[in-house]
Amino acid sequence: MKISLCIDYGLHASSLTLITQKIFNELAKKMNNDKTFTIAATMQASNGIGDVNQHYDCVSVPNMGGYQFPHKTVLSSKNPFIGIVGIDEVVLGEKVFRSNALWKRNKPLIEEQVSKWKNQSHLVPHIHTSTISDKEQIIEYFNIPEEKIDVIPYGVDHDKFRPPENKESARNKICHHYYLKEVPYLVHISEQNWARKNTLGLFEAFRKAKSNGMPHNLLVIGKNDDIVWDKAKKIPGIVMCGYVEEEIMVNIIQGADALLLPSLHEGFGLPLVESMACGIPAITSNVFSPPEIIQDAGLLVDPNDTSDICEKILSFTHNKKLQEDLSQQALKRSKDFSWTLTAEKMLGLFRKYTEKELDTDFENDYDSAAYRTLTTVCQIHPDLKVSAIQDLLEFDYSRIIKWALEVGLEDSLVQDYLIPLKSWLEKNSE
Repeated sequence: MKISLCIDYGLHASSLTLITQKIFNELAKKMNNDKTFTIAATMQASNGIGDVNQHYDCVSVPNMGGYQFPHKTVLSSKNPFIGIVGIDEVVLGEKVFRSNALWKRNKPLIEEQVSKWKNQSHLVPHIHTSTISDKEQIIEYFNIPEEKIDVIPYGVDHDKFRPPENKESARNKICHHYYLKEVPYLVHISEQNWARKNTLGLFEAFRKAKSNGMPHNLLVIGKNDDIVWDKAKKIPGIVMCGYVEEEIMVNIIQGADALLLPSLHEGFGLPLVESMACGIPAITSNVFSPPEIIQDAGLLVDPNDTSDICEKILSFTHNKKLQEDLSQQALKRSKDFSWTLTAEKMLGLFRKYTEKELDTDFENDYDSAAYRTLTTVCQIHPDLKVSAIQDLLEFDYSRIIKWALEVGLEDSLVQDYLIPLKSWLEKNSE
């Protein structure tokens, strides 16, 4: 079975890029050991995904994000699998937009795309989403038959997101980093679309909790505009961290007592599983996906009720036993999520609907697929260090080099990307 993974959908959103990279990485690892399929990374552009009918048994778009209807180049492929997550703009409309002007500008596009789903969904044979909640919304708003939709949860990197060796030390390290008193803190992960994350509503709830004697600070991670920063300045105890590197983000989460994520809508909620993997419970919304994700590993709130959010924050921060119990439940629940499991379920989905498991000699097909995967990654991430490429793609580079020198380097489209790596790859494959 030849699988094509389209990796340039949703590159405007870092979370979508992360999800696609994780799935691709796990499938690439499995390809080396399984030897019943090949996986190649392709792009939506004519240089990639447009020729899938000639080369692949199926093409996967792991995550388009939101309400976008698949591009015709995808739908013209032999066996397309479309991943959808988070149709909040369709479900909640103006509520998840930062301004009325932005909503008015996007409303016609949303209506157009929803109409395409309702009238042309028969062109999309296979759909997968990350939660049952998203599945139910897709059925309701896109009029897609239930039997077309499979649920495949996303994962978490347990090697990166894990409990700290010493919680107090982890907390103090972050406090020193941000020049704070060594007091406990909570963490909120926001984004430029802070309206969906309900960041301002959380700020008001935190202000109420703080006025009731709560000692905790609130560290806010993520890009936000001036409206959010100006609001934060007026509330004691809120620390705006802005964008941080992943290592710092992990450290902040590890030192926190809880993740606060009272979003108006979450398609899956990667911060929820990442925090749980660190043993950090969540105070999160009681609507859409969060209850499904955390189960009993946190507290649920009405995102539209700041008093309810405040009360749950106070009940949590004033109860050490509750904190410890929820922390244990969070760590236990996180074990249900892994990128390896996500990739295995996706591979099972591909096999379920793809007639041919293997239509060529794997040993020969492996080289071409691995080579194409490597060169595609080089095109998309030209600044990626060669060591990072080797970590990302666990291929037999000696074989790829030999094959590439004989065949692949005749392709002018990829020469410029692979040639600079050739000497390094040869050296490291000896």
